[in-house]
Amino acid sequence: MKKYIILIILLNTAFLFPAKHPKNIIIMIGDGMGVAQVSTSVLANPNSAFRLFKNTGFSITYSANKLITESAAGATALATGFKTKNRSISVDTNDKPLTTLFEVAKKKNMKSGVVVLCSVVDATPAAFTAHSPDRKNKYDIAHQILTSDCDVVIGGGQKYFRVDTSKDAFDADAFKSSLVKSGYSFYPTFDKLTHATGKKYFALLENEDLPKATERKYSLKDLVKKAIESLNESKTGFVLMIEGSQIDFAGHENNSQYMIDEVKDFAEAVGFVYDFASKDKETLVVVTADHETGGTGITKGNTDGSNMELSFLLKGHTASMVPVFSFGPESDKFTGIQQNSDIGKKLMNCVKGK
Repeated sequence: MKKYIILIILLNTAFLFPAKHPKNIIIMIGDGMGVAQVSTSVLANPNSAFRLFKNTGFSITYSANKLITESAAGATALATGFKTKNRSISVDTNDKPLTTLFEVAKKKNMKSGVVVLCSVVDATPAAFTAHSPDRKNKYDIAHQILTSDCDVVIGGGQKYFRVDTSKDAFDADAFKSSLVKSGYSFYPTFDKLTHATGKKYFALLENEDLPKATERKYSLKDLVKKAIESLNESKTGFVLMIEGSQIDFAGHENNSQYMIDEVKDFAEAVGFVYDFASKDKETLVVVTADHETGGTGITKGNTDGSNMELSFLLKGHTASMVPVFSFGPESDKFTGIQQNSDIGKKLMNCVKGK
């Protein structure tokens, strides 16, 4: 009897995830998102997307030279599988370039994309698309993104993509013309992005960061949906990095409602990605954070999650472990307590098919 039960379990598992290795990989990073931040979603919403995941764990986030990491080093660990110095973008401790997840994916003819709520040259997206000893080198990072062959780029940061460096302002027409030569389309607003037909495009929707979740007419979920529509046309798979960028902003401001709203927006995007992967059955989803911001705690509220109030220890980052949620082919590899660089190594192996 036991043999039959085991056989049934194995057959069910094979049906859910028929591919030995994932065809697609989606990594979702809640910038500054610790356990308390996730708890604001789970406590307030019985249908929170975070509740869907059966494979969970924690990530240790310290960098190569500091107990308290920041986004550049934290994202580099996830994008390359190696820890580096604070402020470094996908370079090692000697400032030599590290191979990124996107670069390995391109060698396998996979598509790649980033969707963020900050400038696309900010630390987290930059770690997947560029190399720099200093995250402040934003104009150089912008140039690297343009030459990285990343298929879909959605976020802010128009000001850093100046075709004519002698001019201070962003020239949308000149930028569009330069992209067309490389086979890209350009969408400067969300309204134009909704009509996107190009398979490769830049959607730089703001001069710098995107508006807060409560101040824009579109959600992170809406942006992610557009990206996946394009990337999923690939027969050889894709790698997509999605960032809930402003959870971190709220932590730095010690702004409770801002944080709750941004986590809610991120969770809705997580739910959309989970549903896509559930139907696709060939997509690995990993949801985590680069670090925790604010030393955040939930210190007041009702049992149904209403009227929550958050308290903060500081306006910077902490060394607290951050949660890891995973689903899809090989998702069981991302459970337990692990270094952030271990997550990067495992993602790299998934792309390589190891």
